Amino acid sequence: MGTKKKKGGQLLSQYLRKISEEVTECITEANGDSRMVSKAEALAYMIWKDALGHKQQVRGKDNVMVETIIAPVRAAQNIIFDRTEGRVPNISVEGADKLTAADKISEQGLERIQKAGGMSDKKD
Repeated sequence: MGTKKKKGGQLLSQYLRKISEEVTECITEANGDSRMVSKAEALAYMIWKDALGHKQQVRGKDNVMVETIIAPVRAAQNIIFDRTEGRVPNISVEGADKLTAADKISEQGLERIQKAGGMSDKKD
């Protein structure tokens, strides 16, 4: 059963990559010009927009347009930071102990402190 799941995941990834290359989305640049981009590029623009926060016009009471401020989204910021730093996305492994983000950060911090103080067995 495990090989069928793996094969299905590989096929899904293959089709997602193929579809992401399709040039079907229209974006408007800062200067007001519109251009067609791939689905992947349009998604990257959406992630940046969410990461930075933005203003949005919504129809309020009495059909009046109201400007609302959308706060930056931490998950989008993390995606950008990880991708620009070349980090591989987390892959969950069945049966593996799951560490929280705080645990991982604490573990990495402890290792760095020990390394800086010369107390670590690890050498880089």
